[in-house]
Parts: sequence; structure tokens; C-alpha cells
Amino acid sequence: MKVERLTCEYLSNPIAIENMQPKLSWQLASDYKAKKQTAYRIMVASSISLLQQNKADYWDSDKVNSGNSVGVEYRGKPLTSRKKLYWKVMVWDEKNSPSAWSGAASWSMGLLHPSDWQGKWIGAMEDQYPDSAITYPAPFFRKEFTVGKKIKQAVVYVSGLGFYELFLNGKKIGDQVLAPAVTNYDKRPLKNLLYPYDDQSTQRVLYNTFDVTENITQKRNAIGIQLGNGWYNQRDRRVEGDMWYDVPRLIFQLEITYADGSSKMIGSDDSWKTAGGPLLKDGIFTGEIYDARLKLGEWNKVAYADAKWKPAVLVRPPTGNLHLQTAPFDKITRTLIPSFDGKTKDTVYAYHLDETISGWASISVKGKAGSRLKIRYVSEEGQDYGQFDTYILKGGGLETWEPKFTWHAFRRIEVIAEDVDLDENSVKIKVVHTDVPSNGSFECSNPFLNKINEAYIKTQHANFHGSVSSDCPHRERLGYTGDGQVIVESAIYTYDMRQFYRKWLDDMEDARNKQTGFVTHTAPFGGGGGGPAWGSAYVIMPWAYFSYYGDSTILARHYAGMKQWVDYLETRTDKDGLVTREEPDGWCLGDWCTPAKVEVPASFVNTAYFYYVTDIMSKVARVLGKKEDHTRFADLAEGIKVNFNKAWYNASEKRYWEGRQGANVFALAFGLVPEEHYDLVFNSLLAQLKALNYHFDTGILGTPLLLKVLSQNDRDDIAYQIMNQKDSPGFGYLLDDKNSTLWETWNGKGSRCHPMFGSVVEWFYSSIGGIKADPKSAGMQHFIIEPKPTGDLGFCRSSYNSSFGKIRSEWERTPGGKLRILIEVPENTSATYVLPLNKQRIRNDAGKEISGAEVNGKYQLTFQSGLYRFEVL
Repeated sequence: MKVERLTCEYLSNPIAIENMQPKLSWQLASDYKAKKQTAYRIMVASSISLLQQNKADYWDSDKVNSGNSVGVEYRGKPLTSRKKLYWKVMVWDEKNSPSAWSGAASWSMGLLHPSDWQGKWIGAMEDQYPDSAITYPAPFFRKEFTVGKKIKQAVVYVSGLGFYELFLNGKKIGDQVLAPAVTNYDKRPLKNLLYPYDDQSTQRVLYNTFDVTENITQKRNAIGIQLGNGWYNQRDRRVEGDMWYDVPRLIFQLEITYADGSSKMIGSDDSWKTAGGPLLKDGIFTGEIYDARLKLGEWNKVAYADAKWKPAVLVRPPTGNLHLQTAPFDKITRTLIPSFDGKTKDTVYAYHLDETISGWASISVKGKAGSRLKIRYVSEEGQDYGQFDTYILKGGGLETWEPKFTWHAFRRIEVIAEDVDLDENSVKIKVVHTDVPSNGSFECSNPFLNKINEAYIKTQHANFHGSVSSDCPHRERLGYTGDGQVIVESAIYTYDMRQFYRKWLDDMEDARNKQTGFVTHTAPFGGGGGGPAWGSAYVIMPWAYFSYYGDSTILARHYAGMKQWVDYLETRTDKDGLVTREEPDGWCLGDWCTPAKVEVPASFVNTAYFYYVTDIMSKVARVLGKKEDHTRFADLAEGIKVNFNKAWYNASEKRYWEGRQGANVFALAFGLVPEEHYDLVFNSLLAQLKALNYHFDTGILGTPLLLKVLSQNDRDDIAYQIMNQKDSPGFGYLLDDKNSTLWETWNGKGSRCHPMFGSVVEWFYSSIGGIKADPKSAGMQHFIIEPKPTGDLGFCRSSYNSSFGKIRSEWERTPGGKLRILIEVPENTSATYVLPLNKQRIRNDAGKEISGAEVNGKYQLTFQSGLYRFEVL
């Protein structure tokens, strides 16, 4: 058995982390079946040579009898800032046979204490007009320094707010864009708010770290940094209120270690120089204005004539503490060539893509100095949402330009140019989003379902920015918590969300009210309306994280805030125990975006979520060993259940409320229906669906719950019928090639790039594919495969990369009507395979017939690790 894919904090050889007890993980590989780990040994050393000699001067775990290969806590010597460590691991298998040592991996610590920062916060100015929406040209900064000795290592620590771009000797450092990731950076006035908000937030600022040893020469060197407004100085969109913090600023630290053991630090201070330049305006919502006639030349290289540049200003540090960004960066992930539609008007050149993307246009043109291009970015719904870039030519040859501190969401662009000729070679499109690794795959014989899955991926990509999942990537761009919780499982199946969600949950923790427990509807907070189903994300999402990844530290980290959210909801109830309100004068939507006007009472949905998160918290408390809290939450949940049923259950009609718009679904999905009424309510749901000719009548909250309830009751045939509807309300709009992404509403009004209805993708994986987390085995060391071949589906191929390795579940119908199955169970895991279609036996690839064991009326088999092919009889 081989040990491979070593990670620290779920990252491969991270150059900086903060956790003082980092989590170490590895995966196993073997050519044999039924392989598992029974023990491990980890060695951690301060040098690669010591590690190679098996001298673990920082930690030798010795042999630990455990099957755990995910998230093993480092328990060696105390860790210090900047420390680089090397580690390896060996394991023992089920026969107590040892493996060879793994290859070596490493990690380094970041700057763990405020005193580690010697650099100062600098800017081009202090804000002269803090209440004005005026912004200024993007500032440039430079600093030269000399290196006189041979370098062993050089590391940069940098944060630039809102966004920065860093150069050393003229070369850009890193392939990230729009960095650092957005947070609640700083205290701010928050004036003219559309929604009430009692700001009791905490703040954090993320910094980035780069090894720049190869970028520095043993002589003169130049540092260059350009700043953009980003979210820190977002003054373009004021619908939700005045959300800006302050004018741009940066902090920088370059630490050089010489071969002779000495060191040098170059930090940002008022000896740096600054100037304005060609980027006259940059705004996330409105785009950039760039005048190439004002280009600064080789401003980021040595020997640049900067006599007219001014000294940088020491500015007020943000109130947020500096923390390392381990969440994934935004990057340019693809470059596309758009179709050229020709000159549509005297001055308008048109281009289009085959899909909606987020990113920007890169132009290559020739023209006279002062000639102007204006790029208009148009969405599938035909709106530009104020998204424009303007480029003013320098003249004198081919000019290539693209923006860097904004993004747009679009499918078409129009380039407006009076005296510049463009053609099919003039424009390229850069696709930009948070570079979250793909983690799953799904394909079936129904092209329509595949199209829904593909549309979700395109929509989600467009809405991944700053390690936040936004509601839409053009109009609002806000990290709505309600939208986040309904798609959490779809996202986890599709992407590796471990570091992404860690960061976004910290944003929720920062934005929430520490006095009352209220959780904001957007995080980082940017305004926005919602209700208890939105704030409940702060309980639902950590629990989903734990269920799929098995990391209880996420629960411990957020336990106090999660608990306080339930306490907050207790204070929002009326005399009947129903949650009827949230913040004073705030919105309380209930469900949202139902096919017709929302009629299901908000207090119904609110109270259902009150029960749901309270029930989850009883489980969280049990996982963390908090017995008193477990009992308290369990008792509270029972009381909520009584109040809910008293208020909303209609005994004569055997349904909840009026049985419409997901009313029965919320009760069934959340466990609010007493056992003796369950079948009656479920049958009422079936009758209602039949009356609708099997269409959705649910909004963003009820839609995934409907599919979940149907699947839990083995009525995936009905779930499939609903999902396969080609008319409205449904996903039939995707059959028209003019629509490539998911809509905000069933009728297409509003944005046509909202990921929230992508919540249905979870059903593709967990039901059609059948890959499911086992509630009794958090982290999927044991998992369930229960595929549901239904309707006219002829095959399904699904996979999910768990923390232990790839899980596969594939099935196809044979010409004789049998089911041919392939499953893959990663090393060090096991799976329960539940036979579909009430079948009882299989025939394996050796021709042997095996009967399943009956459990709750279904037949199942247990598989250890390996690749298995068999036929269901």
C-alpha cells in the first residue's frame, strides 16, 4: 500500500498557514481490494536532510493505532512564525504490514503575531471626502533596494486594499487576480442603508504570501505595486447604502534570508514613492477607464526616473487583524475567442460567446492618440447593468489592454469606436473566477439533465469571486447566506469547498451581531434582505461541512455563534412560539422566488427553519461532547415541533397550511411531521403534485427539499418527472441555446445567472448516482451508494473525490433489462451498496451470485476498498 497526496490544512505544500495545530492528511493507493489503514506514524523535521535520516526533531507520533488518514492534528513542538517544516508518513494495513514511507511534504507558518509585521500601512492619500462617492485614479507605488550577498530564500507578505498587483523587477508575482479575497475589512460609517443593520461586526484583512527567491537579483531590485478600489472602496453601487470603507492602502514585507544566515527586511513605509497613472477609474460594478497616454513606462523596474513621484503617506491601519488567505485565489481560468458579428452600427462592433461567463475583454487595436474605445458588456437577459470599460489609445502601434481590478458578467459585448477599426482578431475574452478545484462529475443518458448540471457549473463559476458564492455576478454580487445554504450540497459534490467554505464561514462570523446573535443576510456584509432561512446558513453549512469532510474543528470554531443564532431565534417568536419577525424594520421573506407570488406564510417557513437548526445544534452539541447543550436543544426542538404542528397542521385535510408552495415539503424534510401523520402528509404532497401535473411550485428554499423528500420515500420517479418537465415552471428554458445559465426566477424575470436553483444538482449525485454521506460516519470513511435508476434513464456515471479518494458509482441498463454496475471504493474506506428496484441479489464479475442483507425493507451489501463490477439480478 502506497501513501500519497499528502496535504497540510487540505493544501499541498502550503508556503504559509496559521493553525498552530495544523491538520495533516494523506491518501492511500493499492492494486489490491479491501485495503485499509490500521495504524500510522508521522515524522516532522526542521530540514529535509533530518527527515531523510528519520530524525524527527519536531514531532514523531510513533505508531498510532488508528484508521484515520484525514485531519490528523500536529502535536509536536510549538510552532513559530515563518517556520518551515518537512513531514512524511507511513501506515500499517489490515494485516499489520507496514508501508514504505511516503515522499516528503512541507509546510511553512505565516506571520502569527501582529509584532511580526514591521511594514507600515501606506497609501497615496488620506480620504479627503469620506461621504462622497468620488474615487481617484489607481495609485502606483515603488521602492528600490540592494542585495549584496547570496540569497537562500526570499518571502513576500502583502495585502493591498481593495485589490493589488505586485511586481518585482518588472515581473508580476503570482497568477492570482482580484486579490486579496474580500472580507469585512474595517470599521465603516454605513450610511443611508436600505436594510436595518446594527453593526456589531468584527473585522479581518487577508494577506498573501509568495516565495520570491527566484525573482530577486544580487544587486539592485525594484518593487512595484498598483492598487485598485475593490470592495474596500466600492462607491459605484449605492442601492443597499454607502458601503465603502476608505481609500486604497497597502502593507508589504519582504524578508530575505542570506546564505550566510543573516537576514534583511524591506517593509512598506513613507520612504516608498507613489504616483497616479493611466487607470483613471476602477469600480467593481462599473468597470475601468484607462488612458494609455498617461502610461508610466517601466515604473516597476530599477533605475526608473521617479523624481516627480511623491512620498507615500503613512495611513490609518484597517481595524481588521491581518490573517493569512488560505482560501483559493481568483484567477484567469480560460481564454476564449468570441464570435465576431461585424459592425452593427456606424460605430459599434459586436461579439458574442456561446455561454455566459464572468471576466473581461482583452483588446488589441491600432489607432490615433486620444481615440476612445468603450466596451459594453451585455448579459443573457439583454442588460448591461452599467458594466463598461473605456480605453483611450496612446497611438503609434498595436496596443493591447485588459482591465485588472473589476469583472463583468456577460455573453455579448459591444465595442463602441468612432475611428478605430476592429475585426475578429481584436478581442479575446478572459474568464475569471475563484479557482475552486472541481471535485465531482455527473453524466446520464438524459441530455436535458446533463444540461441542467452544466448550467449550474457555468452559473456557479460566474458567481465565485473572493471565495464567496454570490447571488448574481453583475447586478448585486453579494454573498447571500440563504442562497449559500440551499446550494451547499450541490457545491460540495461539484467542487472542493474545504478552504472556500472555511473562509466564507469566517465572513459570517465576522458580520454577525455578537450581542444578539443575529446573522446577516449577506457575508461579508453588503446589505440585502432575507429572513431566518438566510441566517440559518450559519448552522446548516458548518453541519454539511462536517458531514462530508468529517472536520469537527469547523463546528468547534463556530459553535458559540451557531448556538447564539438559535438563542436569537428564540427571541423572535410570538405568543404561539412562531418566528414572526427578525430585525426591527427588516425583511422576513419566508421562501423566495416561487413560480407565482409567494403565499406560504413567512412565519411558517421561519419556524420550520427554527426547528431545523435547533435539531442540528442538538447533533452538533453531541459531536462536541456538550451534553447539557445537547439535551437543551433536543428539548427546545420538541417544543418548537409542538407549536408548529398546533399552528399549521390541518388534521381534516392531512396537510400543512394549504399544502401548496412547499408547505408539506418543509414539514416532511425537516422532521416536523409526527410519525403517525407522516404517510398522510406525504400522500397529500403526492396529490398536490399530481394536481400540478408534476411541476415545481416551490421557491429557492423548498425546491431542493422537495426532491430530497421524494427520494427519501423512493419516489424518484416523480422527482425525475418534475425535473424532466420542459415547460414552465421548470428548467426547460435551458433547451434554448440563448440560455446557458440558471435563472433567478422560474419565469426569467430578473437575473439569468443565479446559482440558487442549482440546489437540484445534489439530487443528481445522491439519487440518480446514489453517492451519499452516511449520517453515522461523518467524513465519508464509510459511505452509501444507493442509485435510483428511474424513468427512461439508460445509464448514469457519477464520481466524487472524497477526502480519502475517488468514489465512483456507474450503472447502465443492459439490452436484457438488467442493471450493470461499476462502483469504486477508495482505500481505507468502505461502502454500503443498496440494491435498486427492490432487487435482492447480484452476480459479480466472477459469475458468483451474492444475496444482500435485508435492512428496513431494502437489500444491501458492504464493499471494502476496490473497483467492483457486477450485475443486479
